Amino acid sequence: MTIKKRLYWSASLYLLLSIHFVHASYLEVTLLGTGTPRPDISRFGPSTVIEAKGRYFVFDSGRGTTIRLQQAGIPLAQIEQVFITHLHSDHVSGLPDLWLSSWIWQRQNKLHIYGPVGIQNMTDHIKLAFQADLDYRIENSGLNPLTAEINTTEIKSEGVIYNKEGVQITAFFVDHGLVKPAFGYRLDSGDRSVVISGDTSYSENLIKFAKGTDLLIHEVAAADETLLQNNRRLQKIIRYHTSPDQAAMVFNKVQPRVAIYSHLLLFGINEQQLLEKTKSLYQGAVYIGEDLLKIGVGKNITVYPTAASQ
Repeated sequence: MTIKKRLYWSASLYLLLSIHFVHASYLEVTLLGTGTPRPDISRFGPSTVIEAKGRYFVFDSGRGTTIRLQQAGIPLAQIEQVFITHLHSDHVSGLPDLWLSSWIWQRQNKLHIYGPVGIQNMTDHIKLAFQADLDYRIENSGLNPLTAEINTTEIKSEGVIYNKEGVQITAFFVDHGLVKPAFGYRLDSGDRSVVISGDTSYSENLIKFAKGTDLLIHEVAAADETLLQNNRRLQKIIRYHTSPDQAAMVFNKVQPRVAIYSHLLLFGINEQQLLEKTKSLYQGAVYIGEDLLKIGVGKNITVYPTAASQ
């Protein structure tokens, strides 16, 4: 074979492989925190990170997000995009730490935070609260003051809010009671997608935006009936979350390849009871999320067991 022919076939093979890998995208999802406002060493505050096209996208930043990123082996310096579903404290209490720690560990660009109306006010005041720390580190450690800045985008309507280099992120409204607006997010890359419900009660709008997704990460809340009947505060809490029966209805309508529970708000019932109830109403693949659970989303979906579950 001549050199010219070898070059031709090499270029053709490269083109075919490039087309294949662009089409057959792969996403790696890590549940950083699957908990609630309740302090729990095994379930940190709500947070999920998706790796797509070699970049990391963080959704919510609850208690301990930076610790879980470190445990997952994800460099803090590479965290540049954060998407907040709503402004309940358990979804944002880790945000100052994520902003400052990623900067201290040499983030090369500003942190960009997306969220509902009110997120601008929050980020403005976070910067004010830590101004002394910023000044000390800039003067004593030579850290770049430009990369300490925060770019904030307030989302005022649903639709595509991020579309760069083959990754598209769509925000959509969900129903979290009096907390308005509250968003869910859908990330699409090539022919793969992940949907994160955020906190919500049963939502037809979520079903609309989640249809056709590979992976649906959904919140859930459930309580023992006797406990529920005697606790009016608990009754109110349950109303603006999704019950196992309602979640099964969502899964049946969306038909994701895999569904995973996160933000597990359970009172008087255990995870096994939650799973059994769901499986009695939904025949698809459904899992109970755990902190540091990894899910590979490609031609096949692989749910990797955590050290705790092995």
